Amino acid sequence: MRYKALVTAFPTLLHAFFHNAQVRGERPALRYKRDGSWHDVNWARYRHRVLRLAAGLKERGVGPGDLVGILSTNSVEWLVYDLAAMVLGAGTVPIYPSCIPSQVRYILEHSASKAVLLEDSEQLAKVNEVREHLPALHTLVLVSGEASGDPAVVSFAELEARGETAGVASLAALEASVLDLDPESLATIVYTSGTTGPPKGAMLSHRNVMAMGDSLIAVVDGNETDSSLSFLPLSHIAERLQGEIMAIRVGYAVNIGEGIPAVAENLVEVEPTLLVCVPRLWEKYYARITSGLQDASPLRRKLFDWAAGVGSEVQSVTAAKGTGALPLGLRIRYEVADRLVLGKLRARLGMGRTRTFLSGAAPLSAEVGRFFASLGIVIQEVYGQTECTGVCTYNPRNRPKFGTVGVACPDMEVRIAEDGEILVRGANVFMGYRDQPEATAEAIIDGWLATGDVGEIDADGYVKITDRKKDIIVTAGGKNVSPQNIENRLKTGPGISQVVVLGDKRKFLSALITLDSEALAEVFERNGWKLPSPAALPEDERVRSLLRGYIDTVNRELASYETVKKFRVLPEDFTVESGELTPSLKVKRRAIQQRYETMIDAFYSEKFD
Repeated sequence: MRYKALVTAFPTLLHAFFHNAQVRGERPALRYKRDGSWHDVNWARYRHRVLRLAAGLKERGVGPGDLVGILSTNSVEWLVYDLAAMVLGAGTVPIYPSCIPSQVRYILEHSASKAVLLEDSEQLAKVNEVREHLPALHTLVLVSGEASGDPAVVSFAELEARGETAGVASLAALEASVLDLDPESLATIVYTSGTTGPPKGAMLSHRNVMAMGDSLIAVVDGNETDSSLSFLPLSHIAERLQGEIMAIRVGYAVNIGEGIPAVAENLVEVEPTLLVCVPRLWEKYYARITSGLQDASPLRRKLFDWAAGVGSEVQSVTAAKGTGALPLGLRIRYEVADRLVLGKLRARLGMGRTRTFLSGAAPLSAEVGRFFASLGIVIQEVYGQTECTGVCTYNPRNRPKFGTVGVACPDMEVRIAEDGEILVRGANVFMGYRDQPEATAEAIIDGWLATGDVGEIDADGYVKITDRKKDIIVTAGGKNVSPQNIENRLKTGPGISQVVVLGDKRKFLSALITLDSEALAEVFERNGWKLPSPAALPEDERVRSLLRGYIDTVNRELASYETVKKFRVLPEDFTVESGELTPSLKVKRRAIQQRYETMIDAFYSEKFD
């Protein structure tokens, strides 16, 4: 099948995929790590596996208009299954592998998924626990583990083998059918995190997906020579954009990492040119680097400060005048600083070849952004939601404004409603929520997506988010306060993991704080203190004094009504399993407020100390 005419404008992801298989057949499309070594899957092999699996799924009764689930960590099989379902005209429903059985049931039941990809026996057990509530589910595709004789369970390898027996003509017919795929048809349903209620199934069309991919490729100037590291869950639309959609759109290789715990090691191993992260990772790198400087010799600290100062100066000039405007003296100083300090640091982080650094899913602290920019790591913060296929604004690489989420992406519009809500319009705006017409009508008004975020746009077109519309705190004194802005500042403090600022209809603000045990251990070691047991940390006077000092520092930069007056350290961090974080690691404020209601009320009693 020929796709030559579609080189510059692919109507669907599959058109781009099969084009790559034709013109880049022997080049690596995917790389994965097994037994300590990295292995390649070229485009031709990728195509063959997708067609074989599509034939196998077709034999099991999957066809046009059906929905099929994916419950797995990132893998070659994840991507092959996703594309194979699309070949059949079906839509995929990714599920976070950390989801508990009740959450798995909700998504599979609500989507009426007919098949589901399962990584292993652990994920199989989750589905089996709730299978009696899933009458539409007839096929469970197991990547690894034993099927135990269950006729509904088939191994991934067996399904591929069955597809092979379909014959060359049948596989060719499947590939040919892609030419008739309607760009307006459903490609995937991504269930939102559900911070304030049950997840909603955001329906994304092939047109949505390609519009978003084309826009982001223009933003990062991506090309076939790029490579990325995929370590965030593909269940999240942001990771899927770079780990599948953008990669297939232009034909670059994706290195499938071993997850967030191994990201530091994997970065050094693969040295990607494109890196998509979440703020929490940048915050951890920031804490590690600044903590290491505390233990460095005075000479090394002085050299680092000088080099970072030069880097900061270069960033300021570049943002104001462009890369070609560096004075000769500054250019020479930067070359020296980069050779002696900055380049070596980036290489140690595995970012020596990285050209594009993107951060999304949560706000990035302006302090953290400026710090990394001084090291030559210019983080382009992006902003968006599942409902707009992931991204609608971005910070340009050469002129970022830290503390904002940048300007509208190409071919998209962003404006502010009368009540301050951020509205988005473009081909990337979703089809609506599955079986929820009222929620869809609330989300899309006259073609504009109501994001639920409150913000402002400056004279240069940069968007600044001030808060979630439903999260704004109104104090007893009538002052409107953005808790996220305060939380983002506090989270960069030593030993702090998460912060939730409270005070709606109260006379002042208070905060619940969880600890980063690794960072805190480094602080104790540096001061020569003996680290107490985890249970004793919340009431340890040294911990409280450390946090109080940092809170006071942040408070000095805030209006009086925005300052945090009282706080408590919680005995454990927020987790997905406890119901305090969404699978995409967003804080569930309502759940936290309910769990710690007594503690919160105590903040405002006269007996609080």
